[in-house]
Formats: sequence, structure tokens, C-alpha cells
Amino acid sequence: MKILPIPAFNDNYIWLLINEEEQTAICVDPGDANPVLAFLEQEELKLKAILLTHHHYDHTDGVNELINTYPGIAIYGPKDSRIPQVNHILQDGDLLPLPPYHFRVLSTPGHTATHISLYEPEFGLLFCGDTLFSAGCGRVFDGTIEDLFASLQKLKALPDITQIYCAHEYTRRNLRFAATVEPDNLAIRQHAHRLMAKENQRSLPSNIGLEKEINPFFRTHLESMQNYVALKGNKNKDPMSVFKQLRADKDNFS
Repeated sequence: MKILPIPAFNDNYIWLLINEEEQTAICVDPGDANPVLAFLEQEELKLKAILLTHHHYDHTDGVNELINTYPGIAIYGPKDSRIPQVNHILQDGDLLPLPPYHFRVLSTPGHTATHISLYEPEFGLLFCGDTLFSAGCGRVFDGTIEDLFASLQKLKALPDITQIYCAHEYTRRNLRFAATVEPDNLAIRQHAHRLMAKENQRSLPSNIGLEKEINPFFRTHLESMQNYVALKGNKNKDPMSVFKQLRADKDNFS
């Protein structure tokens, strides 16, 4: 078994979970069918299932073409009228067996109202779409900031060894923001230095343990983060208030 990223658009990753014995693959969030089909043909693989975390076009626009190539393919995702191709609806707490994987469905709204993540405890895998990024998190679109905070707390509670397969290569940019929030955080500086040494290589997967050290959105309970919001003139230092300030500042960061 192996997991490979298929680059798409400017910074998306379409993840393929490949069973080399069966010569099959599972595809996560195919925003573009062309690179997926090209890879499957090159490696002589058959697509077994499609997993969708949310409705945004850069995660779903390739679905119809994949259906044309693989009629009747199982498509798993949240209940959302904007992704009518889903033929197996997933809800929080559902178990999804796709041997050898057995995923647990986690409702992780915030980025969107119906966003889900897929956690595989035996292999220690997390496919979290646009909820959690390395050193960052998704913007709020049609979800709420409160839901996003709760979703990140849920993901933060997973085992430290859990490998994070998010859908965008945003890590270097996120680390630049994180360094402005916690300029004395050695882990942020060290990780940024490691990535600088391999400039054109992917930074993913990350893991929950690392994110606890470098991701400001996982660190809202710390005094260093409270000091950050105080410098912004924000007198509220509870984790939710810190989170709101961070998300607003990240939205305007360039």
C-alpha cells in the first residue's frame, strides 16, 4: 500500500491510495480528472472509489469525468446538494471499510458547513480536505468560525503520530505567518529551514505532533498566543477569541 499526491491547479493535491496487489486506487478530492486518469493509465490501475471532503470545485470538478470512465463507481461524501454525484452519504461517526483501510468519519465543519474528514486509526491517516493545513487552517466560507475552532480541537485530539494529508501545499506561506505570531518559536524556524532546503519538494504529509508545535491554530491556549492578541489590542484572551483574531489576521496576510 502506498499514498501518492497528484498535483493539480496551482497548489492542490489529489491523494491516491494505491493497493499494488489489487492494482486498484482510491481517490480523494479529485478537482481535475485529467492528471488522475493519466496516472491510472500509466500505472495500469483501476479506480475503486472516490472520497470527497466538501463541495468546492477544486475538490470535485473531476468527478463527472471519472464517472464517465468508471460508471457506477462508489462516491463517498457528505450530504450536500452541491455534490449530487455522492451515492454513499457519510455522517459523523460512520465507519467506512475500504480494505485494508477502515475509515472513521469525522464531521469537521467550518471551512464549509458540511465538511468531513476521514481518519484511519490503524494506519494513522487523516484526510482533512481544507479544514486543517500544515501550520494553518482553512478560511471560513459557508461554515462558522465557531465550528472551525471546534473541528480543529477534534483533529488536535487525534494521536500525535497521525499523518495529515490535507489538500493544499500552503505550508511555507503558513509558516511565514506563524513566525510573525510566535517569533521566538524555535520549532517554526527549524521546520521552515528544513523546507527551505528542499524548496520545490512537497511538505506533506505532516503529523498531529508537529502541528502542535508549529500551527498557531492548534496553540490558542498558550500564553504566547495570548500575548499576541494583547499586542493587537484584543483584551479577550480565551482560546476562542485568540482563534478569531488569528483567523482574521491570516485572512489579511500576504
